[in-house]
Amino acid sequence: MINSAPPTQRTSAIDACVFMQRALLMWPRLDRQKLARCGCDPRRIARLVARRTNLSIESIAAILEPRELADREPPFFFG
Repeated sequence: MINSAPPTQRTSAIDACVFMQRALLMWPRLDRQKLARCGCDPRRIARLVARRTNLSIESIAAILEPRELADREPPFFFG
C-alpha cells in the first residue's frame, strides 16, 4: 500500500493579499474570481471596485493602501 503525502496547506490568492482582504471587507459582494485575477495590484482592484461604486479609482486605491500616520496626526483609540 502506498502512503500518500499529507496535503500541503495552500493559501488562496485572496488570503495571501492584504489589498484583496480589505476590498472584501468593504465590498463583500465582489466577485472573488475576478478579484483573484487582479493579482495583488491595488490599482487593478480599484478598477474592479470602481465599476460598482461612485468613488474614483484614485480614492479606492487610497482606501486599499495602508498609509503611515504623520507625526502631527494623533493616533485615535476608540475602545
